[in-house]
Amino acid sequence: MANPGVDATSSQVPESPLFDIKQVPGKGKGLVARIDIPTGTRIFREKPLLIARNMSPHMLQKDLEPKIKALAKDQQRQFLCLHNNFPGQYAFAGIVKTNALPCGSGAMVGAVYPTICLVNHSCMPNSHTNWNEDAGHETIHATRFIKAGEEITIAYDKGGTSDTRRASLKQSFGFDCDCPVCSLGIPELQASDTRRLQIQALDDAIGDPFRMRSSPAASLADCHSLLGVLDEEYGTGRAVLARLYYDAFQICIAHSDQARATVFAERAYKSRVVCEGEGSPLTQKMKRMMENPAGHPNFGGYSKNWKTSKSQVPKSLDAVDFEKWLWRQGR
Repeated sequence: MANPGVDATSSQVPESPLFDIKQVPGKGKGLVARIDIPTGTRIFREKPLLIARNMSPHMLQKDLEPKIKALAKDQQRQFLCLHNNFPGQYAFAGIVKTNALPCGSGAMVGAVYPTICLVNHSCMPNSHTNWNEDAGHETIHATRFIKAGEEITIAYDKGGTSDTRRASLKQSFGFDCDCPVCSLGIPELQASDTRRLQIQALDDAIGDPFRMRSSPAASLADCHSLLGVLDEEYGTGRAVLARLYYDAFQICIAHSDQARATVFAERAYKSRVVCEGEGSPLTQKMKRMMENPAGHPNFGGYSKNWKTSKSQVPKSLDAVDFEKWLWRQGR
């Protein structure tokens, strides 16, 4: 069973059995594993000090002033102790711009935390951050085994090549990324950039609803290709695997294939558990889809060409043949 981690729901940051807050060379403060942390462990969860919308520095400063005044004194100190990569006239806005994490994918609001905002970036992170809308807190989960003494990291970037990521990180957060990926030699970095461009291209193709309707086998094949590139670039445990498996689920369920959809939903569920924990709303959604794939609103919405029932998941195939069946290879 994964260690439940630390519940930091108060303004005081409790001592953690999993990590220490230390000075990290070239990065300022960061979180460093105190002990070995297994994959899937919830390292930390924390409620925000404040939440702010994305707006101009001048308007953000005006919006923040009453919110900061309303904080308790210890919370004000925690906020003011956070790093500011954009010093100047709008100091509060600079702290928020440097530290805020989005409250969910594509959110227009961001939250500032006393401890989670100390977790530094890596383009090859070992942890994943997730906003739990229902509980109103952020969690950090280990997406791979983290050794004692290793820094705990998350990804701030939105993908793309190293040049794209570094430019975006510089503009949004004010630092030059020198993570292990961005510091690779030229041949290795070019190979990584090529894989990340492949990831983007495949993800775009999979997300095309017209292609999913007219050429579902090709869309599913792209999911399988993406799985291989993701494994080569990142290894297992990335949160993007959950989305990949959910995409494969949606392709199958839209064409009435409950058997394969059940397997993909289970894999998406397990990936969510690693990255977000059992209590995540998205984890629970995938658990429901695993138990009742026909309950998805788009069940059979495109065709009945692949119609199967849950009971038709094969039980006697070996691992290799099962994967061939799952991805409809050789058909």
